Amino acid sequence: MFINPGIDLSKMRICFNQPGFIPWGGFFARLLHSDKMVLLDDTLLARGFTYVNRNRIKGPSGEVWISVSLKRKGRGRQKIKNLEIHGKKRWAKDFLLTLQHFYAQSLYLEPIYSEIKAILETQEEGFLAMVFALLKILKKNLNIEKELVLQSELGVTGKGTDLLISIAKELGADEVLVPYFSRKVVDWAPFQKEKIPIHFLRYDPPQYPQFWGHYLKRLSAIDLILCCGPSGRRVIENGSYLYEKGGD
Repeated sequence: MFINPGIDLSKMRICFNQPGFIPWGGFFARLLHSDKMVLLDDTLLARGFTYVNRNRIKGPSGEVWISVSLKRKGRGRQKIKNLEIHGKKRWAKDFLLTLQHFYAQSLYLEPIYSEIKAILETQEEGFLAMVFALLKILKKNLNIEKELVLQSELGVTGKGTDLLISIAKELGADEVLVPYFSRKVVDWAPFQKEKIPIHFLRYDPPQYPQFWGHYLKRLSAIDLILCCGPSGRRVIENGSYLYEKGGD
């Protein structure tokens, strides 16, 4: 059942996500429709493909994947909070040049480019610190003032729904917001047992004007910002649909 996407101000709603490098609009849609987002930095980096350290922007030939090179050799599986960037100076230079090249015609390239450049040119190799700083820049440019909270700062650990329930209790949350795709692949019964209401958010952004030809979905939110500027938030609002537990 579709419900009004407005937040009941008498209740605190939280959402969850692993920290991600320049994530897509769906990440910010969940943040927009919550009071807080908890970044699950005390969880393990997935084996194989993950959006934690990569996302897509757009170039003349279509979508372009940008990946952050991570130090992995001899480290086994790592928690996200412990990840370090491999060859940060060179990687940062390449990423900044890519942004300049693909979005040179954007009216909104400055000052966000300068803000990103300042973050990337620090000598620190910590992945989480960089990602967290970039997320704050992106949400500021989308005029989203909701809070980002690190799981590691809460001191709550665990796995699966047990972890999410523990976080919700720690923060005193009244309800949680989760991605729509998870409604049939995750057992949400433990939340119902704890009497914590669940809402699902489906994000299907309307077309917005992009550089380089036909419209592409699921690009990083940085594309939305550089194409639409202050109107980017409206795109996210218009593409957000909330459903109650059990809705179709």
